[in-house]
Amino acid sequence: MQYAAKILFETILGIGYEIKQVSDIADVKDQILPSLVYGLQSEDLMSIPEDGLLFSDIIEKQEVRIENKTFPELHFSKREFKGYSIDFDLFSSAFYLITQYELYHTRSYDDHDRYHENITSIQLHEFQNIPLVEVYAEYVWKILKSKYPDLKRKPHQFDYKITFDIDSPYLYKHKSLVVTLGSLTKNLFRLNISAISAQLKTVFGGTDPYDVYDDILERVDKEKTIFFFLIQRNSRHDGRHTHNSQPYRKLMKKISDSGIKVGIHPSYTSFRNKEMIRNEKEILEKCIEKPVIASRMHFLKYRLPETFEYLISAGIKEDYTLCPIHHSGFKSFMIRAYSWFDLSSNSETSITIYPTIVMDRSLQQYMKLNPEDAILEIRKMIDICKTYNGLFTILFHNDSLSETAEWKGWKPVFENTIMYLSGKN
Repeated sequence: MQYAAKILFETILGIGYEIKQVSDIADVKDQILPSLVYGLQSEDLMSIPEDGLLFSDIIEKQEVRIENKTFPELHFSKREFKGYSIDFDLFSSAFYLITQYELYHTRSYDDHDRYHENITSIQLHEFQNIPLVEVYAEYVWKILKSKYPDLKRKPHQFDYKITFDIDSPYLYKHKSLVVTLGSLTKNLFRLNISAISAQLKTVFGGTDPYDVYDDILERVDKEKTIFFFLIQRNSRHDGRHTHNSQPYRKLMKKISDSGIKVGIHPSYTSFRNKEMIRNEKEILEKCIEKPVIASRMHFLKYRLPETFEYLISAGIKEDYTLCPIHHSGFKSFMIRAYSWFDLSSNSETSITIYPTIVMDRSLQQYMKLNPEDAILEIRKMIDICKTYNGLFTILFHNDSLSETAEWKGWKPVFENTIMYLSGKN
């Protein structure tokens, strides 16, 4: 209850509040301060029904019923709540969504061992383009404001973060002779003359297609930008370049020294390995000679609650892993940073979650958009974040700016996003 109230009132609405336990509506009937009662019916005060979720000490699988009225409502029982200001348990609904409660009961994973994105009801999956917890908070504010016109809130300001996952820092350069010869041989068998020409040109002094870092540094607001570096190879899904590569270490140091925040991109299998996460973070700190407090898991893989517990143990304070994979939207139905709640320990934690709303690979690979439509999709999501004065966070990869292979024609997507966020249409 305390966490749900904090998210709705403090994190989203910017309203000071105090929770008091009462057993009878008479205890607050003559209350002078603006009041909201939870679990008690009232004709005079704003009242929200209580449906049982927030006062359970165990994580039980919930049979959630969704009613799509003014907005999607989550119901945890067949009870009907008449005579309340809101006819469903809005506090439990917000808590259920933001904690990703249903994931604690799933064993349904995709080919990369990630949670399937449609494991909940199909209806709820379809609503992930709505920041539903934010919608709930604004609805509470609307009713409170109608009852207490003088009530004030601390206004938020729209903000944004541009983030980069560096999985493969270079396409051709700084790879071992074996890997380079293997790539050339493969292209020879495929008669891919253009790829062979580009590789030879790069190896013998040309600019690597994935080396787009100077261009990024010239365009971005450094205080609003984060680079996440993958530095270890523990599976075939990890990059060929590791922290053992001197040119790669120099690149990481260069980005960090430029004033851009650098975070760890823990390797493919590390989401189930506490020591691996800690070790990779410590290696990155040695490379950039600075503390590392931010992370985003490779392939957006995580387990609840273990992965976030491991991140906390390693000293991570900010995580950017929560991001839709097959579409754009709001993974935990939030549009701003919030503290993570660990259901297994029934407590709020020290790590802050920064929801990522759009990923370049989602637009190109899964949504099958062309660059022009991708720009429109990004603008749509930015506009939603602006509506709620939220935080728009987008995920790019350096290769999506390379103008090679499947990314030909995609660099303007990044450029247009930067311009749109800075107010240039």
